[in-house]
Amino acid sequence: RRTSATGKKYPPSKPTTRQVIEMQVYTPFEANNSYKKTLKIVVSCAIFAVACIFISQAGTNTLAQGASVRRTSATGAMYRQPASMLRANPMSKAVGLNRNIFANAFALPDLPWEKEALKPHMSPETIDYHYGKHHAAYVNKLNDLTKGTDKESKTLEELIKSESGVLFNQAAQSWNHEFFWNCLSPNGGGEPSGDLATAINRDFGSFAAFKEAYDKAAVGHFGSGWIWLVADASGKLSIVDTHDAQNPMTDGLTPIITTDVWEHAYYIDYRNARPKYISDGWWSLVNWEFAGKNFAAVKNLAEVA
Repeated sequence: RRTSATGKKYPPSKPTTRQVIEMQVYTPFEANNSYKKTLKIVVSCAIFAVACIFISQAGTNTLAQGASVRRTSATGAMYRQPASMLRANPMSKAVGLNRNIFANAFALPDLPWEKEALKPHMSPETIDYHYGKHHAAYVNKLNDLTKGTDKESKTLEELIKSESGVLFNQAAQSWNHEFFWNCLSPNGGGEPSGDLATAINRDFGSFAAFKEAYDKAAVGHFGSGWIWLVADASGKLSIVDTHDAQNPMTDGLTPIITTDVWEHAYYIDYRNARPKYISDGWWSLVNWEFAGKNFAAVKNLAEVA
């Protein structure tokens, strides 16, 4: 309603012919303009969605590029770390790689065989606990201790030779376990051959004498630790036992083979019968091919020196 000059209200007047024409002309335009605004919103959303997909793909490519970073394993070989386990370290800029800042510097290496492959001498359950829990725990703790420090760019060997205390224990146990898995093979057992067999006969008198000395060290070792066949710089062989996480590399010796005599290595399969674990388990699985390669590396270095 409209108000007159006298204050009286009267019904609104009907629209004029001109107003009707204007409404007919402009109403379709306004509707068309609203459609254009809606279309712009839809197009903007589509562009935003495409941008998100592109950014996500770029992130995936960055991780894939980071996955090519390799670290030196305990066996001396190079292994690839999963992209999900990479983490930035001070070497990133030096090697020109984009790294995932939330990943880990040290990875749990793959086993060299399927966990069922060592039956009946070592059960899959033992592997699940020994590798999947104990070994993995050492690697995880090592990552916790080195995260954000210059130590995460070092190899396990470098940490073993330079650190002490808790950090040494985690690095050494990570290396010891990886080396131990490679000392086992479903096709193992028997006696060595080639240069290693010759060296054993030279330094122990015979393989039988070596085996007897190794058994004595393994069965008689008090508490937790490792039994090693090692070589010095000249290639001379000897048997040493180390407690807890200790590693003979700290004494300048090169491991050829090792036996884990921590109780978790055998308790599921052999309970507290360590002698049976050594006689029925270890000697049935020992990987002499791997041992021979380790000794060959020492022999080559000795000849060069």
